[in-house]
Amino acid sequence: MPLGMKIKFKLENHIKVLVDVSLPLIMNSSYVFGYILLRGDHMDTKVFLREEEKFVTVNITDINKPRITGIMQLKWQRIINIIAKLLNVPSGLIMKITSDSMEVFLKSENVENPYPVGGSDTLGHGLYCETVIGKNKALLIDNALKYKKWENNPDVKLNMVAYYGLPLQWPDKSFFGTICVLDDKENSFNETYRELINEFKGTLENDLELLTNSSEFEYLANYDALTGVYNRRKVETVLKEEVDRYNRLKTTFSIVLFDLDNFKKVNDTLGHEAGDQVLVAFAESVKSNIRIIDTFGRFGGDEFLLICPGTDREGVKVLIDKLSPIVLKKMHIISEVVGVSYGVSTINDSLLTPESLVKLADRKMYIMKSEHKKYK
Repeated sequence: MPLGMKIKFKLENHIKVLVDVSLPLIMNSSYVFGYILLRGDHMDTKVFLREEEKFVTVNITDINKPRITGIMQLKWQRIINIIAKLLNVPSGLIMKITSDSMEVFLKSENVENPYPVGGSDTLGHGLYCETVIGKNKALLIDNALKYKKWENNPDVKLNMVAYYGLPLQWPDKSFFGTICVLDDKENSFNETYRELINEFKGTLENDLELLTNSSEFEYLANYDALTGVYNRRKVETVLKEEVDRYNRLKTTFSIVLFDLDNFKKVNDTLGHEAGDQVLVAFAESVKSNIRIIDTFGRFGGDEFLLICPGTDREGVKVLIDKLSPIVLKKMHIISEVVGVSYGVSTINDSLLTPESLVKLADRKMYIMKSEHKKYK
């Protein structure tokens, strides 16, 4: 059979496999090595370009990026298996760059592959993948032993002398890592195979975009855009879960409904920007001084709800005594007229619904607010 027909046959199979692997996604201070620099929600590191003999700084996956797990990870595994099989090479890899190393995220599962999942090598050695990321373009090495710059690179120790790799990037252009193939013999990875790997690169980067969008959608669905704490929808969901847990296990919990005093006055006299700053100051000071098991969110306008599992009325009093001076001090930096009223309710057999708990806390909060107004 002519070579062209074999390639066509493989490509036809490949297209079929592409359909098969398109599984549905679940949407639901620096040092030279390793160098790391945090900039807001970005993280930088340095990679070494072997041919140029220099370091360059690149932007990499930061801690806020979503993780590749579950169905998506299974899909990626199938893709790298397919690549290694179609190209008949001992190793196909999806590599992830960290602050100080290149790590094997996924490997083709053929027995000849010498790289273990989770295995890594320190940046700064001039790895094949460092050059791919540092230059943000494909790298083809047909036989490292033929090139003085490449003959002693770390992968040669594993007899991986031929390499072809492409960068993988998140939508914000930070680097996830690379997709690459390696061979233990000279290999120019013909143009058809290179195009094939490039198509798979596009598939993986589309997945990274979908994952990013779904993660942002989940954030918007559960968090208040202004304050960064949970929104009403999320808080009400947690409250219902706590009530259900009490009905099953009789585990106590309390809620605190907060309302800011004189908030309208702040908006009217200082402007809505100052009002927003007050809301953020209140939310941040409460959030940073509660337990990890507590749930806190904006309930609407200038109202906030705090859910305290395993906490009775006395426990809430201790918490409020701790929070009050901290919260007021932070808000008074913006306006000294603002204050806080609150109401507390604790689950019991006569308060067995989220609505009844909130209603009682709301009534107590307005009693406190009325008392505050008497002395203004």
